[in-house]
Amino acid sequence: MNHEQSVTSMCGPYSAIFTPFDASNEVNFDALSRIATYQLNHGIQGFFATGSTGEGLLLSYDERLAVIKFLVENFSERATIIAHVGHPSTEFATKLAIDSAAVGADWISSVTPIYHGTNFEGMLRHYTSISNATDLPFMMYSLHGVVDSHRDVALFELPNVCGLKYTGANFYSVQQLVRRVDRPVALMSGFDEQFIAGQSFGFSGGIGSTFNFGPQFYSGIYNNYRQGDIAAAAALQAKINMVTDLMVEYENWSYRKAIMRYLGFDCGHCRAPYAPLTEAEYAAFAIRLDALGVLDRANEQAQTQSQAT
Repeated sequence: MNHEQSVTSMCGPYSAIFTPFDASNEVNFDALSRIATYQLNHGIQGFFATGSTGEGLLLSYDERLAVIKFLVENFSERATIIAHVGHPSTEFATKLAIDSAAVGADWISSVTPIYHGTNFEGMLRHYTSISNATDLPFMMYSLHGVVDSHRDVALFELPNVCGLKYTGANFYSVQQLVRRVDRPVALMSGFDEQFIAGQSFGFSGGIGSTFNFGPQFYSGIYNNYRQGDIAAAAALQAKINMVTDLMVEYENWSYRKAIMRYLGFDCGHCRAPYAPLTEAEYAAFAIRLDALGVLDRANEQAQTQSQAT
């Protein structure tokens, strides 16, 4: 398949969108709609659905597909939908790729093999099966992995492979890899705190978890950088990195969703093994966010009343 147009249009900031849960720990599609709309209104170009941030491996098969389908049905006219199908089982991931294509996803992506078959041969078999399963463009996902420019060029010989989400800091190794690929490749960075650095190495955009609550910062970084105002882009990066610094202090990913609550979007908690936050924990965290002065805190009482009407 010729995916040149898909590669060319894969640029700018993409949200690794949260999967919100309600009080019963079920997927909250109303909240998903609200946060997706908020992000698009602040410059996000699309969604990376059911990835690490979306708690993909803590969702059932049906839940993962339902989230992807919901985003397609409600936002495909405004956003590019990347269905992350990564799973320890190649069979599971391949089936989810087929079904994601059937419901209208624009791209398929998968992390490298987890737990089983984690060497290069296993990765090659895993990606061959998934990328062969549909006619959609496929984005490999290197999560803290080592990129070997000589070895990994073989991955771009697989059907439909035309993108890489790289969550790492060795941009030079990715640059070396792409030089050995004889066609356009969509490169998306994954370390949010180094989004601007990825731009300087030729990345077309980024996919990140903090894009959920800082979409205006990342769209601003991207637009300013592309317009040549590097100082403005760097200032925005430094500012949102203050929130990232605070976020990564906490092992419990429920604090990440708590930042959405701070903005007025109740996404619930993360599923176990993460723990829900107590009200005291949230209140203490909100005070620390207040002290940063980076994000605008919502009036939660007004927000609750609005949602009830």
